[in-house]
Amino acid sequence: MFKLRTLALAALTYLAGCTSLFEPPRPIRWAAYYDEAVPAEAFQDLDLVVFDRLYHPALGPLKGRVTLLGYISIGEVAGHAPEKAALAQKGLLLQENTQWKSHIVDVSAAAWKAVVLAQVDDVAAQGFDGVMLDTGDSPIAWAERHNPTRLQAMQGGIVDIIASIRQRHPNMKIMVNRAFRILPAVANKIDYVLAESIYTNTNVSTGQFALFPTNTYHEVAKQLHQLGAFAPRLKILTLDYWNTDDVNGLARIYAVQRAQGFHPYVTTPDLRSFTPEPVVTRLRRH
Repeated sequence: MFKLRTLALAALTYLAGCTSLFEPPRPIRWAAYYDEAVPAEAFQDLDLVVFDRLYHPALGPLKGRVTLLGYISIGEVAGHAPEKAALAQKGLLLQENTQWKSHIVDVSAAAWKAVVLAQVDDVAAQGFDGVMLDTGDSPIAWAERHNPTRLQAMQGGIVDIIASIRQRHPNMKIMVNRAFRILPAVANKIDYVLAESIYTNTNVSTGQFALFPTNTYHEVAKQLHQLGAFAPRLKILTLDYWNTDDVNGLARIYAVQRAQGFHPYVTTPDLRSFTPEPVVTRLRRH
């Protein structure tokens, strides 16, 4: 089924170029914020917010006004997570992600799917409208580099987790970050695609910001347009990181992403600051 969907998506290549094929969508004003210091009222004029599942502002003031998604990692387990010891005992930790002090997990295991579904249930019980599913790329990349014979199992595990979430919570909003390889297989089960860091290239260790080469960005944008042609109801959001003191730089990123028909948000790499979109009357030419 995955191969058939991939072929169907590839068949739409001729429909997509480097510019959006569709009428510009109404902008979705959104943010991702993984802390609890900023009060809920700061987000009340947005359409959608992704909060950390455990550490977030009060949801009550935003309910019914803003679509609220809770963050869940489906490909990695955090170093401090209570489930980590049990997963290690079962031999399900594949590799450490030293940058974030987390571990890539064998997503094909039933024990890991049970952990993820329990977290999704917790998000729903807290009053969130849905989930943002992150790190799906991690086990797929691990298999590509270290054990190609497990690649199909890793891809199938991510697809199965997403399908199980949709079956368990049929009305829940679901966003998937990146995981481009499996998106054709789940496009009819999700509501949003998040394309993180496709325009800006951030070195977290040095704090340096740069832009990806134009052809690199256009190639990813083209893939996203193909996905949009394949599943027109999907909304494509982008998340970029930049120096928030560079107001004109922020505005340019918003302009470039919106020109492609995407819904952008630009902030700091730690996602512990809320960065409202700057109001710039005219961009300076360099």
